[in-house]
Formats: sequence, C-alpha cells, structure tokens
Amino acid sequence: MYEDNLNSQEKSIRNQLVLKFNKMLKSGNYIYFDSNDIEKIIDYYLEKKDEKKIQYAFNLYEKIYPFSQQLKIKKAQFLLFFDKASEAHKILEEVQSTNNEEYLFTLASVYSKLNKHKESIRIFEKLLNLNNDSQEILSILANEYQKIYDYSKSADLLEKLLLNNINDMNWYSYIITCELSKDLNRSLCFMKNYLKSKPYDYKVWFYLGIIYQKMDIHLKAIESYDFSICIKEDYIPAHINKAESLSEIGYYQKAIDCYKETFQFNEPDAISYFEIGELYEKMDNLDKAKLYYYKCIKKDENFAEAWYTLALILDLQESPIEASYHINKAIDINSSNIDYLFTYAQINEKIGFIKEAEIGYKKVLEIDESDSESWLSYSNLLYKNNYTIEAIEVLKKGVKLNPKNAELSYKLSIYLFNSGNEIQALSFFEKALSIDYDLHKYFLYKFPNLKDDKNLLHLLSKYEK
Repeated sequence: MYEDNLNSQEKSIRNQLVLKFNKMLKSGNYIYFDSNDIEKIIDYYLEKKDEKKIQYAFNLYEKIYPFSQQLKIKKAQFLLFFDKASEAHKILEEVQSTNNEEYLFTLASVYSKLNKHKESIRIFEKLLNLNNDSQEILSILANEYQKIYDYSKSADLLEKLLLNNINDMNWYSYIITCELSKDLNRSLCFMKNYLKSKPYDYKVWFYLGIIYQKMDIHLKAIESYDFSICIKEDYIPAHINKAESLSEIGYYQKAIDCYKETFQFNEPDAISYFEIGELYEKMDNLDKAKLYYYKCIKKDENFAEAWYTLALILDLQESPIEASYHINKAIDINSSNIDYLFTYAQINEKIGFIKEAEIGYKKVLEIDESDSESWLSYSNLLYKNNYTIEAIEVLKKGVKLNPKNAELSYKLSIYLFNSGNEIQALSFFEKALSIDYDLHKYFLYKFPNLKDDKNLLHLLSKYEK
C-alpha cells in the first residue's frame, strides 16, 4: 500500500518470480508459490496493465489459498485499478471486519471512486492517526475534502504536508485550494511565515509571486520573482512569470527582455518565441511580431496558433493571398478550431473565393450553431453576391436555432423588406423588438430606407419603452 519504489535487488527477485510464473503457464505444470510471491506477480502485471495475466495469477492464488482474506483485498485492488469500484466493494464486503491497514486503505479508495467521500474521509482519517501523519494519506485526504468543497480543511492538511514535503504539486494544489475558497490571503500569510524560517527557498518565493499575480498585485509579484531569480538565476519559471506580470501592467519591452534572459540558460522553445511575438504585437510592432512568430514555426511547424496569428497580421497588412496560405496551414493542423475556420472564411471572402468562404462559414456553424457572427457573415456573403433567397434561408435557419438572438431576427427582417416580403419582414422585426428593442436603432441606421415605413413605425411605437 505504502510501498516505495523497488530497489534493484527487489526488482530482480520479482522478475525471477514472473519468469517462473510464465514457465508454469506455458508448461501447464502446477508450481507452488508463496502468497507474497503471487502478490508480487500481480503487482508486476498491474503495472503492465495486463488484465489476462493478472487473472491467471488470481486463479492460482484462489487455488492455493481459497480462504485468504488477503486474496480478497488484493482482488478488490485489482478491480479498483480497472475502474470496477462496485465489484471491488462487493469483494470487500466478504472480508471480516478488520483494522488491517491495507484493507482500510482499499476500502477508503473504493468509497472515493463511488463518490462516497464522507465515508472515504472517515476511514482515511483513521489511517492518518495510525500512520503518524503519513504524507501519502495527508495528500489523499486533502483531495477528498476538496471533493466535498471543504477547501478550508483541505488547506489545513496541505499546509501540514508542505511543512514536511516541498513538492511542486503540493504547492500548486494548495494555491488552487485557497483560490477556490476565495482566501488567497491565507496562502499569502502561510508563505510569508514559511519564508521567515527558510528565506533562501527560491521555489517558495516563486509561489509567493504566483499568489500576488493571482491577486493582480503585479509589482509585488515581480518583486517575489526577482527574489527567486536572485537565489537561483537559472530558474526559468520565475523569469517567465515575471514577464507575464510585466506584460499585465504594460511593460512589454521589459517582458520581452525577461524572456530573452532565459535563452542563456535554455535553448528557446516555440512557446517562448510565440510569447515574444505577442508582446511585439501589443507594442504594434507587427514586423517584429511576425519575425518571432516565424521563429516559433521554425521550432515547431505544427504550432497552429502561430500560423493563425500570422494570417491575421498579413490580412491586416492587406496581403490576403499570403494570409490565405497561413490560415490554411493552421487549419491543416487543427481543422475544428472555430476562430481558424471563421478567419479562413473571411480571408477567402476578401480574395473573392466565394465557395471557399461559404465552406468556412458552414464548418463553423456545424461546430457551433449559436455563433451569431458566422450566421450574419455567411448570410451577408450570399446577399451581397446576389444570392438573396439563399441568404434569407440561412438566416431563417439561424433564427430557428437561436430564437432569442435579436440580431439575427433584425437582419432577416431587413433582407425580407428589401426583397419585397413585408409581411414576413414585419413578423421577424416584431420578434426582434420583443427581445431587444434598442438594437433596432443600429439596423435602421445601417438601412435608412426603412425609417419611413408606416407599419414598421407602428411596431416601434407599440414596443417603445
């Protein structure tokens, strides 16, 4: 249950047992195994996730030790490992009431899998008392308390754990727990007190920075990251997070410098180049941004977001043909990203590739039928290319799927008015007014020819607030 990693001698013994077991299976000749040896064989095949071999081992176990309580516990662990918690629970019910720690640990784990977290907690608390604050059980209990939304108790346990076990995952779990309980000040106080006794712990300075960053106190976050870097200059996460905080308060060039400082310790990766590109973009230095996005792609040609962002910049710089190449590359990597598909449609529309643009809008709407911008853009593409009937049908479908979207109903009513179908137009206009009255001003501003329609004016007076 609380087994450490096997040393080389133990591994060698276990491997010999596995060989002996396999020889028995091949020959069909029965060999006697000690119960502990069979458990080692089962553990080996659990690691390999070889359900068939595990079952053979259990068959042997049952043949030699048919009344073993340990056999039942081991079988329950096996079932739990393969997500068969209900079956595991039935097996454990056959075990006589016991204070055997392995039994209790397995039963508590089964209750957790069955979402009976209070029962699980009760048993793990008992185990914690028996095991003098075991780090493994502290960690599990903290997680169990999170599952019943008792974040304060979870934080208590994690603090106890952190005083004895400086583990990155424990720190992250602690920060998230305090954040969920809306009590980041608690984590702030704990870390400050911790640093009084261990002022040169660069990782805790780093985690303190994360807390300040989450609280939007970025100058304090930067100060904490600086302490971390001062203690361990090559601790890259502190440089990266410092760059993020600098970016948040508008110091884009300083943030870029932070990223570049990491290059002396590690070869820059695609993400670093991408982040620098984004910072140059925020500074409106699009040529520099492009340079770093291309560096990103050179590092990782499957970095779809870099291809996409380059497409946006090239489109903005009135280079739609180049933009088209780049957005196609992004879609080749991720064909279900709505932003990529919408941009693909927009760029092709700009070039004049109507069919390709239509395909793009259709794919977006297949993925997200509530995307009003795509319904409007798709219908507008058809309408301005004299496919009026098709544009109306597209919007009718959009309105049917999104009955509470006033924008779609207004746009549909405009198309119907302009095509001479005033009765239907008024019906959809009234529907839109009932959802969002004020939005009509925008549409009448865009289509001033409808301002004097008597029936429309009558509807406006009817719904006027």
